[in-house]
Amino acid sequence: MSLHLYTGNIHIHSTYSDGHGTIPEIAAAAKAAGLDFIVVTDHNTLDGLAEEGCHHGVLTLCGSELNNDSHHCLALNITQPVPTDDLNPQRVIDRISSQGGLSFIAHPFERGSPLVMNGLHFPWKRWDVYGFTGIEVWNWSSQWRDALRGALQALYIGYLNPAGHMIAPCQKAVARFDEITRQRPLVAIAGSDNHAWPIRRWGGVVRRVIFPYEYAFRTINNCLLSHEPLAGDIATAKKQLYDALRRGRCFIVNRLLGEPHDVSFTAESNGLEYQIGEQVPPGNLTRLTVRSPRRPQGRSLLFRDGLPFRDFPSGEATVYLEHPGTYRLEVWRGNRLWIFTNPIYVC
Repeated sequence: MSLHLYTGNIHIHSTYSDGHGTIPEIAAAAKAAGLDFIVVTDHNTLDGLAEEGCHHGVLTLCGSELNNDSHHCLALNITQPVPTDDLNPQRVIDRISSQGGLSFIAHPFERGSPLVMNGLHFPWKRWDVYGFTGIEVWNWSSQWRDALRGALQALYIGYLNPAGHMIAPCQKAVARFDEITRQRPLVAIAGSDNHAWPIRRWGGVVRRVIFPYEYAFRTINNCLLSHEPLAGDIATAKKQLYDALRRGRCFIVNRLLGEPHDVSFTAESNGLEYQIGEQVPPGNLTRLTVRSPRRPQGRSLLFRDGLPFRDFPSGEATVYLEHPGTYRLEVWRGNRLWIFTNPIYVC
């Protein structure tokens, strides 16, 4: 079955909190970067909700990033403000769920940098929570900042090679994601966490924007798969997008390594095809099919229950399964991760 693919960026900050662009300006940057949608998530506010719509041809949605000192949680598809509760994140998750919203644990294992805000960071500490939609396994700004350990390194990364150390998602976040998906379906997303921060150092000798919105939108993004094209009216398109996200019918792409065209990961059982995020019921032999563009040094890694299962060159491959499990795919280009899919659950 042919699916429609929509690429967008989640976890963005605007002038409604500590970002440095208005929502129309951010949408214009998304249009220039070739995105189909964006989800703005300003801190502890839904003030941007009035600006939801189609800006510059980009579906523009607004949620919120909740909490202050720890347990940051992305709240999507909500219409009423949710009170912060750093000490009891379960209460935040429950209040999001009560509105039919989606909740994503944000940058759970960030550690901060001595060069930025005196090492201030916002980890997730309570893993006894339940009912959340997913985990942000790759946060571009957080992981980029966490790597800054010295001034010379910061200058090199900031000016000469800003993506040089951005190899893959946070491995601790991926491990926790894999652990939970052995018990229940969960959704992995990427977030740019972008603010377009202007910085000045040493009397203005060093000036830089970390990162311009358009640049951030060309890095890690989320690709959503829909059985139908996005509707022309905003309310229906919003429902379609959040439905795909809720079901985990999506994958992460690092667009610095290439566009996500001609990539698919499907299962077939009893003559029926199943997509990323779906569950294959018990039955006859299940076949997984992987398709990605052939490329020198490209390879695909298939994981079962969080452990490496198959390794093969990029291109097309078919794997017949003998055991149930949670199967997800990583596609690498050289030593950098290009594609990270959500699982297919084989019962």
